[in-house]
Amino acid sequence: MFRSSVFIAGPPAGLRLIRAERQTFTGPAEFLRDPVQRADVGTFLADMARPYARAVPPGLFGEPLSPALGQSYGEMGQALLAALVPAGEPVDLLVLAFSVHDLWPGRATAAYLSHVCPGTPMSFAVCDQGPAAAFTGLRIAGEYAASAGCRRTVLIVVEQAALPYASAATLPLRHRGVAMLYGESAEPSARVAGVRQHAGVAPDGVAGLAAAELAGLSAGHRDVRLVLSDALAAVWSSRPAGRVRVTPPGQPSTGVWWELAGELAGGADAADLLVAADYDPGLRYLCLAAIEPG
Repeated sequence: MFRSSVFIAGPPAGLRLIRAERQTFTGPAEFLRDPVQRADVGTFLADMARPYARAVPPGLFGEPLSPALGQSYGEMGQALLAALVPAGEPVDLLVLAFSVHDLWPGRATAAYLSHVCPGTPMSFAVCDQGPAAAFTGLRIAGEYAASAGCRRTVLIVVEQAALPYASAATLPLRHRGVAMLYGESAEPSARVAGVRQHAGVAPDGVAGLAAAELAGLSAGHRDVRLVLSDALAAVWSSRPAGRVRVTPPGQPSTGVWWELAGELAGGADAADLLVAADYDPGLRYLCLAAIEPG
């Protein structure tokens, strides 16, 4: 039996989306080109997988470099930060959200990204929540902005598409990342209007709860556009018709944020509210985030 609980964040004072960057990455992680590092990672992952009756194929981490190997969130995040945050704009908080582990699992990636981010911000990672991790990261950023004096926060959502052993997890189709800079801004910018997260939501309860939350978030707005994950769209057939964008399948963690960044960059056709929403049928998290374009 599942019990639903809700986490609600209102519109934190000053939390605005200043800019966003998104990028698709190709090929294995750059650090895997070093044969010594590649062999060490192969040994580490084989040791970690063995107690779970998983095997790393012999030779996968040998010579030559296999195109089937995956990515490093440190490398992906560093590239996103370089495009997102100018050197003279220090950041106070960095939150890394992911689901599938990367190919450098022994590294504290959030701490590494703090090291290469302007301002050397406090940093931590949110994982083991599937696609809800990014919504949790945004909710936490709002709490810090309201209570801890964090003026600028970077939220990085990443996923890589290759594991060196068999897994029941649904892997993404591509290595992708989305980075968003939130904070105070004197320039016109998008404003976070609210975040809603529900745990323990059975599939047959999604439609009614999502509709109720959408009604609350969109109150007072004339023109609302929805960005829905394909997983949520599959169980919300009664969703409002019209201005709805359903993400293509294959990017469970970054999909809605990738499309949201595209909507904001394109001006969202004068919509006065964007609502990104996702549902994980396995973990049963229902999440919504509302943003008023600048």
